[in-house]
Amino acid sequence: MSFDGLRIALSSLQAQRRALEVTGQNVANVATDGYSRQRIQMSANAGSVVPAIYSTPSSVGQGVLSSDVQRARDQFIEVRANQEHAVNSNLLQVQSTLDRIELGFAEPGENGLGAQMSDFLAGFDDVANQPTDSAARNQLIERAQTLVTGFSQLDTTLASIRDNSIEELQASLVDVNATAARIADLNGRIQVATTAGLSPNDLMDQRDLAASQLAESVGATIRPLGDGTVDVYIGGTALVRGSTSNELEVVIGTDPAQTISVVWSKDDQPAGVSGAAGGMLSTANDIVPRYRAALKAVATKLHDEVNVLHKTGFGQDGVTGRDFFSWDASGHLAVDSVVAGDPTKVGASGSATATRDGSVAKKLAALTATQSDYRALVVKLGVESQTATRRVEIQAGITDQIDTAREASSGVDVDEEMTNMLMFQHAYDAAARLLSTMDANLDTLINHMGAGR
Repeated sequence: MSFDGLRIALSSLQAQRRALEVTGQNVANVATDGYSRQRIQMSANAGSVVPAIYSTPSSVGQGVLSSDVQRARDQFIEVRANQEHAVNSNLLQVQSTLDRIELGFAEPGENGLGAQMSDFLAGFDDVANQPTDSAARNQLIERAQTLVTGFSQLDTTLASIRDNSIEELQASLVDVNATAARIADLNGRIQVATTAGLSPNDLMDQRDLAASQLAESVGATIRPLGDGTVDVYIGGTALVRGSTSNELEVVIGTDPAQTISVVWSKDDQPAGVSGAAGGMLSTANDIVPRYRAALKAVATKLHDEVNVLHKTGFGQDGVTGRDFFSWDASGHLAVDSVVAGDPTKVGASGSATATRDGSVAKKLAALTATQSDYRALVVKLGVESQTATRRVEIQAGITDQIDTAREASSGVDVDEEMTNMLMFQHAYDAAARLLSTMDANLDTLINHMGAGR
């Protein structure tokens, strides 16, 4: 009889108790965002395999060894999840922009530019039917004012969408810089804990959650290092390297389009951001400018077509060659001040003396090319928005699949933890019973053998 049994029982008690503590930690964090399930690594302690001169190790073994507590985390799934979430955030940002643009156009509807343009052209038809009716002429001017106001308001709405996107991007980068600094700090603490032989698992979970947020925000990629820390990259340049971090900022270009870019604060070099930030850049530099330019093209065509015909018409004062539309100081379409101030000067007649002639007004009422261009613009917007929505739906399915795989890999399953808890509890009870039994055996051997002599 040796003391090996006590050593075996003691190692089991210590290992099972530690396993219960790890299980308790998992259960406690079942709803914690970013928490990774932990498992204690156990291995049989075979004892010494080198024979000594006066002693022979037990061939049974020396109990159990409980080594590191490891996180259940699949690095391949994590990398893929970050990539898919970055794509998803980008698409959601683009979809949101197109939705807001559609709301601004308000088509089809009674308050959209399409309806306002139809009412305006119908006003020329009313003037053509009653050239001398001042009410018809006043109504035409009112409808024209409503139309140019509609163009102006829609352009202002589009400009506001762009401005809001820039402000959102600037606010987002403030959070990105703060998150990068936090990851650098966590990297330093993880390195210290690892060097000291402590478990930095909870710190690593916090760090990885923050890194995932950067992946969604700016499309950051993560590169794990051997000491438990990670480097974070954007477009091949380090945002976080070890315990140091760099910063990003928004720059508004001096070019006529005022192009927006995201650069590194340290050297003003462009940063290849994607994710939600990439969607905001697309909003500011592509989507909104495209639709503002298309809207301006429609307004320009309306301006040119109406003016060309209107200049051939005569007002009630017998004067011809007047413009109906002009441009205001901000570059928006406007009703020419001469016509707006005196509706009798609307060039409705084809003759200076035929006051009851409305032939030019009739031609103006028949203009449909501008309406066709506007309808084509609205259709294009609808198709682009529908395509974006479809892409979001497809990407959401992909992202959900990756999240499900990640949850299966690193998430906490309460049923599984309860099963493990019972297993570790029974193992602990058995080890305690073994310890009591070995103690009783040794007590008999030491204190009671030969006591009857």
